Amino acid sequence: MKPILLLCLGVAFTACSPASEPDDAVAPAQAPVVVQKPSAVEAPPPATSEGPAPVLHYQCGDVLVSTQMQTDTMQLSLSGRSIMMRHVPAAFGAKYEGGEGESYWIKGEEAVLTLAGKEVGRCTKSDHASPWVDAQARGIGFRAVGSEPGWYVEVGRGETPPLHALVDYGQREIAIAGAEPLTGDTAGFRGTATDGTAIELRITRTSCNDGMSGEAFEASAELLVADKPYKGCGAYLE
Repeated sequence: MKPILLLCLGVAFTACSPASEPDDAVAPAQAPVVVQKPSAVEAPPPATSEGPAPVLHYQCGDVLVSTQMQTDTMQLSLSGRSIMMRHVPAAFGAKYEGGEGESYWIKGEEAVLTLAGKEVGRCTKSDHASPWVDAQARGIGFRAVGSEPGWYVEVGRGETPPLHALVDYGQREIAIAGAEPLTGDTAGFRGTATDGTAIELRITRTSCNDGMSGEAFEASAELLVADKPYKGCGAYLE
């Protein structure tokens, strides 16, 4: 038999012979695709017997929010108000809904916040608490903000609470040691600042929307500094 024919027969025999690898060897293959199922580990941890769940902070578009888990619900704090949301089924991730078109859908490292049926923005973890949550922790009873020019005012608690404000984009600071409540049908406070300027804060319990951030508040507010008006939105934090 010619050498070329012998070589061909040897190749054919080798191709049909069983592999000489160990029985438990696994042939190289593409890694299987793992489909992650909805899991509570994607959501902030709930309360345990050791204490309440931690409060986590997120930046959602222009809005800072805070979340705290319960067993099947989540408390969402933003713009000086708290919304209790319940867990609902979702294709993936963990989704929570409120009663007025609010939803908070956690998808791995991100979440999507929807308010009044409109998506506010995608949320990422933040190291900073909302100024409303921070003010509440400091014992502030009412807080209001406004823009053009930017300003905010914080009022403490009690019958004659302290009042502190920054106006004109922070260029002017106003402080009243003990503000007096307004009389009559108008809610609010008045007093004299340390520099002798007359201050009055008028509060109206009506829905108010911030034109800059799109946040919705429970009250409108007008701060009068020596009769110069600053208009904005606010919320009671008690």
